[in-house]
Amino acid sequence: MGVEPAGTRSRVRWTVAAGAAALLLSGCGGDAEAEATALDKAQVASVLPDKDALPDWDFTEDPSVAPMNEVARRNFCASAGNKGCEDSLFVGSSSFVREDEQARARFWMVAYEDEKAAEAAYDVLWKNTARTAGRDEAGLGPVGARRDAVGGPVGHDGAYAITGQIRVGTALLWVSSDARSEEKIDKDLAKDLAALFSDRAQQAQNGGEPSAGL
Repeated sequence: MGVEPAGTRSRVRWTVAAGAAALLLSGCGGDAEAEATALDKAQVASVLPDKDALPDWDFTEDPSVAPMNEVARRNFCASAGNKGCEDSLFVGSSSFVREDEQARARFWMVAYEDEKAAEAAYDVLWKNTARTAGRDEAGLGPVGARRDAVGGPVGHDGAYAITGQIRVGTALLWVSSDARSEEKIDKDLAKDLAALFSDRAQQAQNGGEPSAGL
């Protein structure tokens, strides 16, 4: 798309963030299997990327966070009985368009009471996501404890999107990147956006202030 590959732009910042996260998780010789804690409303808000995290991008949907309620359950957990929303606490979302208007990005997440609840919801919600997001295989790189992604057309104007789902501790994350056509989709950008979101979630999970960005 005539721009520097996103992976090159962001690798240094994310490597630093990932290293800091690993240190916080393991401590000084501590237990690397420490139990992840639930995110509160303010932490969920901090995980959602902002303008500092995505320079040269503009909001198309301002970041928003709300307690999980009946309306949110119908939107996020569309299966019978709203399966996948058990023990969920908060939902959050935001959307961007790059200033050159050649790419868009959407981020949304559900925060759960504990890792067990997030893991139990993973397959249920991925089944729902994959059914509507596309049939082409896609990759997100080594992000989160679990991750899946697919690609496919969106809308009726030829646009194409890569959509992924990631579990980071007690949260499930979704990230979608789209371009005007399949030929113009930037697969490296999709991976970088997934890394950005998962790094921010891990930083919050570790009790820090999310700072990862492109």
